[in-house]
Amino acid sequence: MADPTDLIETFLAEMRRRYREEIDAVTLPDGTLDYVRRRVEAGDVDTIVFMLKLGYLMGLQTGFAAGQAGDAEPPRGPGPMQA
Repeated sequence: MADPTDLIETFLAEMRRRYREEIDAVTLPDGTLDYVRRRVEAGDVDTIVFMLKLGYLMGLQTGFAAGQAGDAEPPRGPGPMQA
């Protein structure tokens, strides 16, 4: 059985390969990188995991909405980002 962390690393590497242009085009709100760095330096795993779960949930909702609208795939490319 594969190590779950290896599976996550493989998944992320594949997503980077497939969607680099779209991901690079996303502009996060000012201060986001500094905030994340501070959370990492503080060892605040709970906040980082919360952020990951929030992003995952928002992605699920986007996919569900696209499915309800009859779209074959959720919209690609950057959308509006608000803090």
